[in-house]
Amino acid sequence: MAGQKRAPEDNSPRNVKKSKFMKDRLTDVSEKPVQLVSNLMDEEVDFPRGGGTSLTAAEVKTIRAEATQEANEELFAASGKFQKKKSRSDAKSKASVTSKRDVVRIEHLNYKRIVPGMKLLGQIASIQPLALIISLPNQLMGHVPITQVTSQLTNRLESMHEQEEPSDNESVDDGESDSQTEVPDLFQLFHAGQYVRAIVTNVHASGSTDVSAIGKLRDEAAKASRRIELSLVPKTVNSGVLKTDLKPGFTLSAAVQSVEDHGYILDIGVQGSSGFLSFKEAKKGGSDCSKLHVGQLLDIAVVKMSSNEKICTVSVDPQVIQSSSITEVNNVTSILPGILGQALITGMSPSGINLQILGFFNATADEFHVPTKPAKVFKIGQKVKTRILYEIAGSSPPKFSVSLLDHIVNLKEKLSTDDTAIHLAYPNGTILDAITVKRVEPERGLVVEVQPHLDGFIHISHTSDGHVPMLSSSSGPWRLNTIHRARVIGYHPLDGLLQLSLRPSILDQRFLQAGDIQVGEVLKGTVKRLTDSALFVSISCNADGIIWPNHYADIPLKHPSKRFKAGGSIKCRVLAVDPERMRVELTAKKTLIESTLPVLTSIEEAKVGIITDAVVYRVVDKGLIVQFYNDLKAFVPSREASDYSSNLKDMFIAGRVVKVRILTVDLNPPRVVASIRQASLPKAVKVADTSDIISSPVAESVVAVHKTPRVPSLRSSHAHESIPSKALASKRSSPLPQVKAVPTQSQSMPRSHTPEQAAPLKVEGFSWFPGDTRSDAEFDEASSSDEGSEEDDSSKKKRRKKKEIEQDLTADMHSKLPESNADFERLLLGSPNSSYLWVQYMSFLLQLSEIDKARETGRRAIQTISFREEEERLNVWIALLNVENVYGTDESLEAVFKDAARHNDSKTVYLRLAAILDQSEKHEAAEDQYKRTCKKFGHSSRVWTLFCEHYMRRRNLEQARKLLPRSLQSLEKRKHLKTISKFAQLEYKLGDAERGKTIFEGIVDSHPKRWDLWSIYMDMEAGQGDIQSLRNIFNRIFGIKMTSHKAKSFFKKWLELERRIGDEEGASAVKQKAVEWTQKAASNSQ
Repeated sequence: MAGQKRAPEDNSPRNVKKSKFMKDRLTDVSEKPVQLVSNLMDEEVDFPRGGGTSLTAAEVKTIRAEATQEANEELFAASGKFQKKKSRSDAKSKASVTSKRDVVRIEHLNYKRIVPGMKLLGQIASIQPLALIISLPNQLMGHVPITQVTSQLTNRLESMHEQEEPSDNESVDDGESDSQTEVPDLFQLFHAGQYVRAIVTNVHASGSTDVSAIGKLRDEAAKASRRIELSLVPKTVNSGVLKTDLKPGFTLSAAVQSVEDHGYILDIGVQGSSGFLSFKEAKKGGSDCSKLHVGQLLDIAVVKMSSNEKICTVSVDPQVIQSSSITEVNNVTSILPGILGQALITGMSPSGINLQILGFFNATADEFHVPTKPAKVFKIGQKVKTRILYEIAGSSPPKFSVSLLDHIVNLKEKLSTDDTAIHLAYPNGTILDAITVKRVEPERGLVVEVQPHLDGFIHISHTSDGHVPMLSSSSGPWRLNTIHRARVIGYHPLDGLLQLSLRPSILDQRFLQAGDIQVGEVLKGTVKRLTDSALFVSISCNADGIIWPNHYADIPLKHPSKRFKAGGSIKCRVLAVDPERMRVELTAKKTLIESTLPVLTSIEEAKVGIITDAVVYRVVDKGLIVQFYNDLKAFVPSREASDYSSNLKDMFIAGRVVKVRILTVDLNPPRVVASIRQASLPKAVKVADTSDIISSPVAESVVAVHKTPRVPSLRSSHAHESIPSKALASKRSSPLPQVKAVPTQSQSMPRSHTPEQAAPLKVEGFSWFPGDTRSDAEFDEASSSDEGSEEDDSSKKKRRKKKEIEQDLTADMHSKLPESNADFERLLLGSPNSSYLWVQYMSFLLQLSEIDKARETGRRAIQTISFREEEERLNVWIALLNVENVYGTDESLEAVFKDAARHNDSKTVYLRLAAILDQSEKHEAAEDQYKRTCKKFGHSSRVWTLFCEHYMRRRNLEQARKLLPRSLQSLEKRKHLKTISKFAQLEYKLGDAERGKTIFEGIVDSHPKRWDLWSIYMDMEAGQGDIQSLRNIFNRIFGIKMTSHKAKSFFKKWLELERRIGDEEGASAVKQKAVEWTQKAASNSQ
């Protein structure tokens, strides 16, 4: 009974609550709970009526205490077992939860997962005139308009738009535009394969995802790539980067903001900080040491930060950028795509690898960005180098997608096995006979092996011409390890994958893109549509051509719509192919299609004498401009256009087909001159070289032509020449005495002009030797002397030798000009300090194309000339600068310039180099040199005036006038008046004379007794020829008190000007004023 009463105590509220808590914690444990039973229950208990007991109250109390103690011991022992089991199961559950948490799902990037504001690493796939096509991860393409490259480039474009009409006129007239308005093309700022950081600005509405963007026509490529609009502006791409993140090794994008004396100021997009790139460091960027443009985008690595955290020195060395990495960041927003970091592999799966990057950020690398055959097999716990591609959108905590591919980690372009670029080794249209399927993605496509370490991707839409809903790796025609024939339709440089197609329609196509079409090829097409401006023809399903109205037919068509119907067949010939713009120009002229004459596609193929077809492009005042294939043009002068003197515009209309003969070809500058008139003449007979002609019989007479080539000069002459006996003997292969013994008909027969007897051939109208006035008798005498003087040749030679020995030439040594190196060396022995001789020697060597020897001679001259002869040494240095400017490079010119500045007066050398560049029409370089000179010698008035003259000669008056206030800030006060006067004189000579007059008026008003300035003012006005203005000036100056000596000089000057540009009345008035001034001065002195 006592046991029954104790049982309810174990189910007290406290124990029930504890047991429920333990039960909730052990839901996964399948064991049954242990039942707790007291040992007292084993004893048989008597239950008398009335609830009585046989035990006393003390015994009941003692038994109750013992039973409670026993129950508690068993209860706590059982609960201990539960705790052990619970801890094991808890550990298992924790491990499973942790493992699930560590494994991050690996997803591919697609259009649905890209959102505006997302930052990605890309690689330039192609460059268009107004946009960049960017290759993004997982075979996606992006589009960067030219206005989203950098803000500096956009500003330059806007300023160019404001001055569009003047710049166009200037480019047409002069062939070059002002450097300040000239905006570089995207082809000058970027190159294919360059890595860039980009941010998504817009994602267009979803549509059909065609991943083969490269290798199609431009409108289709734009259609596919414009789904993702990108921006490269550093301010938006680097948003989130703080000053504290700019530590050595941090890489980011930057734009050239301005060009300074020692380097470039860069816009890095971080508020309160900017970058500095020295000229020396800029040359390491691999841009062939050329000058960087304002607005150019650069990939930089931070080298050091200034103490005030406003300027960070950066590097563009590719090796530095490739190896720069970071180990930690202050904020997740500071992690930019393209950053290199060390990662720890935490998990592996067939779809990719899970990693932990920068210590605590989760990252994934999909199968496209994991090397297929790595040098070392990847294992969990292994540390690897990775480069961040993008941050996975919508992930919390932040997760990143990275790449382990070697070409991305090293920021290089992927190469094939023979170290050539992939797009060059496998251009679009290449047929691959055997590719092996190595991976199947049921809903995306096939990954195939093209060659070791080079894979290709076939989108599911390109596996067949029909619709394929799903791919299988174990069955079907595209299962694993099957071999197929494919064609290259594009290349994604970032993923390093060739874009392939298995479609039979693509494999059978003749042309896949415009570059596959040969100029001059005859082909058949289908009329696509006809507009007012052109006819569009479909050549193949991926290539279209255009026919301009003047190529519809041989004659102009009034109603082309009656001839060309949509869908109709047309035979045409390829006129020009522009692969960059994806344009094919065709012609439907029957004359050109059926012509068998050679096709000229470049100036190198144009040879003198070739007859070919051309089309009249335009009629100009002095002739015609005709056009060949591939936009090659030639000029036909009026005299070569027709035998008649009628108006060319009436005879030749634009689009007319003509036959022309090439007359001259110049490669530099490229120019071809042709003739229509000569093309219709019979083919000219080739004339052999005159050096091979010895004799030719004409009417039984023999006339000789000298074996050595002669240069004829036009002169009235009746001379004829006979054959030397030696030449005739060699021609007849006979001994010399036999030839002499047999007289020729010209020697034996008398000369006669009768019809019965043919006269010998005469060379009339010119003589073989310029200035030769010998008569016929003298020529006969010379020829007879040749024939009759062989017997005593030896004695004559001896006499000649004797005369040569006796002849004294030393008298002519000083008057004779040097003609060889020895002559110059002999003269220099006598005058080693003459810079004139040294420079002439250098010029002589340059005429012989001995440029290196000319440089060595200049260096030898500097070492030879005495150090006291400063002017002579300076002349040689200037000659060396001229040599490097014409024949050297920018680096060699800079090196010689620095040496010259060290060994001579540096200001003189600076100004001389600027003048050299200006004279050689390198105006932009000359302007930069003047700026350098003003920075270094800002205290010199001459430097500022020469800079102003440079601007004014180029008609850049605005910039020239801005120099005056700038110069006054740098110059000493005593030089201000002189500088202002020089600027005013330049206004008179090269600018606005009224502006110069205004400046001089201010000078003479503030300094009325500066007689020298008054004289200059008068001279400037005299140059304008305004005598009345000069009279006013003289009247004003004589109102100022001056000495009689000064007054006499001014009156004398006035009188001379009146006689030169005035009149007699003015001269008389000057004399009268001089007398009056003298009398007045005399009375004042008394």
